[in-house]
Amino acid sequence: MGKKSKNVITEIGDELKKIGETIKPHLDKADRKIRDFDEAIEPSLAALGEKFKELGGVFKSPMSEFSQRMKEWKDSVKPVIDDMGKSVRDWKKTEKKSGKKKEIEKRKS
Repeated sequence: MGKKSKNVITEIGDELKKIGETIKPHLDKADRKIRDFDEAIEPSLAALGEKFKELGGVFKSPMSEFSQRMKEWKDSVKPVIDDMGKSVRDWKKTEKKSGKKKEIEKRKS
C-alpha cells in the first residue's frame, strides 16, 4: 500500500514538473515585459509621487489661496502626466517593434 501511494505522489510530482516546464517560458516573457514597462515609467512615476506630495501643501494653504494654488498645482503636474503618457507610448512602440522582429526571425527559420 505504501509503495502504490508513493508512485501516485511521484506521478503527480512529475506531471506538475511538466506543467511548470511548459509555462516557464511564458512566465519569463511576461516578467521581462513587466520589468521593461516598469523601467519605462519609473522616472515619471517618481515625479508624479513628488507632485502628490506638493498637493498636500495646497490643501494646507488658506482657503482664500486654495483656488489659485490648486490651479498652479494642476499646471505643474500636467508635464509630468504628459511625460508618463509619452513613456507608455514609447514602450508600446518598442514592444511592437520587438514583436515584429521576432515574427520575421520565426519566418526566416
